[in-house]
Amino acid sequence: MADKDDHLTHVAFGVLEATDEDRDQALRLLAADTALHAEWITGLVSNRSAPDEIVRRVFTLGPLPEGVRRWLRFSPLSATAAQAAVTYPDPEVRRDVTGNPFLPPHALAVLTEDPDPKVRWTAVLMAGEYNVELPTELTVRLASSPEARVRMHAIGLPGLPEETRLSLAEDPHPRVRARAISPWSWPRLPPEVRASAEADSDPWVREAVERAAHVDVPLATTLADFLAEPDERRRDDAAYRARLDADLAVHLVAHDDSSLRRGAAWNPHVPTALALTLTADPEPSVRFALSLRADITEEQRSAIDYTVPEGRHEAPAWVQERFGDPDALRELAASSHVLLRRAVTCAPELPADVVERLAADEDYFVRLMLCENDHAPHELLVEMYADWKGLSSGMLANRRNFARPGLVRYADNPNYRLRLAALSDPEATPELVEQLTHDPNDTVRGHAAADPRLPLARLIDARQEPPAVHGRLEPRTAHRTHARATRHRRRKPACGCRGSPQAPVNAPARHIPVLDRAPYAHRAIAAHTASPNGVGVSFRGLVNHVRRTPSGRPSSPLAGTRSACETLVTEHPRGRAVPHLHRMGAEHDGRPATTSSGTRRRS
Repeated sequence: MADKDDHLTHVAFGVLEATDEDRDQALRLLAADTALHAEWITGLVSNRSAPDEIVRRVFTLGPLPEGVRRWLRFSPLSATAAQAAVTYPDPEVRRDVTGNPFLPPHALAVLTEDPDPKVRWTAVLMAGEYNVELPTELTVRLASSPEARVRMHAIGLPGLPEETRLSLAEDPHPRVRARAISPWSWPRLPPEVRASAEADSDPWVREAVERAAHVDVPLATTLADFLAEPDERRRDDAAYRARLDADLAVHLVAHDDSSLRRGAAWNPHVPTALALTLTADPEPSVRFALSLRADITEEQRSAIDYTVPEGRHEAPAWVQERFGDPDALRELAASSHVLLRRAVTCAPELPADVVERLAADEDYFVRLMLCENDHAPHELLVEMYADWKGLSSGMLANRRNFARPGLVRYADNPNYRLRLAALSDPEATPELVEQLTHDPNDTVRGHAAADPRLPLARLIDARQEPPAVHGRLEPRTAHRTHARATRHRRRKPACGCRGSPQAPVNAPARHIPVLDRAPYAHRAIAAHTASPNGVGVSFRGLVNHVRRTPSGRPSSPLAGTRSACETLVTEHPRGRAVPHLHRMGAEHDGRPATTSSGTRRRS
């Protein structure tokens, strides 16, 4: 059976010479596999260039394949797909699409009045959660719904008239009343409504009133107020950020509690001269906090004996405020403090001389964090890609300046990551890609098998090799392997591969047709479900093919492929940061903690 399927695959993909009738027959024989058909349908409906007619016909099937339902939950939908999904007869499918964060507002509006109660209240909840603007008349209608849960979630809808929102504080259901009472609504409610809420017997309402009527007491700023403050947390907050008077500042700097001294060292309202008395503090965390003050000179900073603790550290707010000042960035990039230099790498725009300085920084993680900046130089990206083994290592190859002609020089490098980088060279030949499918490293072989420049015949042959040819690629990635390589063999290699100079590397992937003409579409819409050796190969990625043209736009609509797509549908058997200056995952690559903690200071 495996040999028969293999022959059908070769015929359907065009590896073997055959007539169009033979290719059609191979397609139909392969289509007898229900699981394969499910992959086909999922690929078709998730292809953003699929004709609207095809998308609508997919939603005439019942039940929908699980792959389609998974796509409905998490993926951006076209207007046609969204409209078809929200009117699908099965409420389970409508529940799936209701939770999609990318659902267009008009589709979510339809679901807020769905016949199924769970769909209704979930849609209203999602509209409030994602701040989706619904028509005003619809929000009023939802706030008047006979269902308490819908009314409760309608309170959070943007665009709900103020008078309607306030009226819900008198709703017959206590959970709705509790939701309607907030710090915003409390001062706006009539006195009699507030009095009624205060006397409400429901615990939810009483708790809401307590929160809404709460008035924050200012933090202590004088020594007397600080000593009278019973809340330890509020005393800590005062030490860190309150506008302290002179007596309280002196008290905190000399306090026995190191956490309060640390707060005083951090607090910008403590006079600089007084804060610097903590330079020789016995507690390392106090000295570290002092070293990050904005109002000390580099000479004073260098005199502090501090050590950067391991773990995550937020970039100081005062550093972030200077991201738009090139001169300030230059000064910070030359700082003796490693965290300040790391913070500079988070700036969206960096002068060229700052990039050059940071790229040569002695601190490994300054250089690594610079790689997350769009201005990171190509040479640094390649260097860190070859060496860094942390969780973010794979993202380095996707940076704007990574892919460049010349990376093919690493094709025979002993470092497998550099051999992998060779695939990012836009000028890598199909022969080189084929060579790397025989690489001793699983990851290199897997990426080479997924490369669109791999000759079709080699990809088909790879199905008969051990599963390791796909490396550590997940089944979904294996789907893309066929998607990228299965196209008519007379066509030129795809021009939108990683790093192609014609297509920006950081442009979003675009879903475009596999083939442009009907005879070849029939050929493309046939694939093997699995090889005898267990290499998972399916068709979903093939019909959801990703490629870019030199302009970055889809190469064409699914022109000429409609008859094949219709065949598939008709014959389906089931018919939201603050920059963090941290170790960048050093604990995952075994790098010594002394390296990741940064230098204490420069001599």
